Formats: sequence, structure tokens, C-alpha cells
Amino acid sequence: MRGLWLTYAVYWAAAATAAIAALAGAPIIPPEQVEALLNQTAAAPYLDRLASALGDVALVAALSYPALFYLASGYGAVTTALIGALGLGQALTFAALAHVVLYFYYQLARWHPLAQRLGKRGRISWRQYLLWLALSISLIGVLSL
Repeated sequence: MRGLWLTYAVYWAAAATAAIAALAGAPIIPPEQVEALLNQTAAAPYLDRLASALGDVALVAALSYPALFYLASGYGAVTTALIGALGLGQALTFAALAHVVLYFYYQLARWHPLAQRLGKRGRISWRQYLLWLALSISLIGVLSL
């Protein structure tokens, strides 16, 4: 469970850092860029949105915890940019969904074969790893609608 809390800490640290940078007048991700990207993504076909989102799942499935923390920091920075682009309500909705997605990614990273081997869990549980991989893909499929 420490890994999950660390993931959320990385997320909020990135959001706070991005907010401080934005308040200083040098946003990490300009809100105008986020708004344009959201409009472009909304107009894209479902399979394109799905393929783009599956890249995050593939990254965590391949690289485990390093990819999880990388994505958490990226999602945190995007949350701050969404406040400037769409307002606080939409950013909080994104943050809630990002926490759910990060929980699924955390479980995927936790059951990664290398993480199991380094954690000295004995036999590698491919069943758990493949279950969380399938659940993550399913979640991303629903969220890409």
C-alpha cells in the first residue's frame, strides 16, 4: 500500500509544482494548449482515443513502478492545466478519475513479474498480473468513450 500512497504523493506534488509555476507566470503546460488538445481529442474517432490511452497501460505493463510514477507526475501537471482551461470543477473530476486510473496502474505495477521477483514473493503470479492488465485495459476502454 505504500506504493499507492507514494503514487498519489507524486501526483499531488506534480500538481502543486505546476500550480506554483503557473502562479509565477510560467505554466508547465499552457491552459490554451490543453483546451485545444481536448477539442482535438473529442473530435477524434474512438479507436484513436483508445489507442492513445492504451499507450499508458502498455508503459506501466512494460516498466512497472518507474512508468507509474512518470504517469502520476504527468497527470498531476495536467490537472493544474485543466483548472486554467476548464475550471476547478472539471479539474476535480479529472483528478478523481486520475486517482482511479492510478489505482489500477498501481495494481498492475505491483503484480508486474519483475516487481514480484524483486519483492521476493516466491512464485510469480501471472494470474494476478494478467487480471490487472485486463482490468486496466477495460477501464481505459470505458473512459475513452
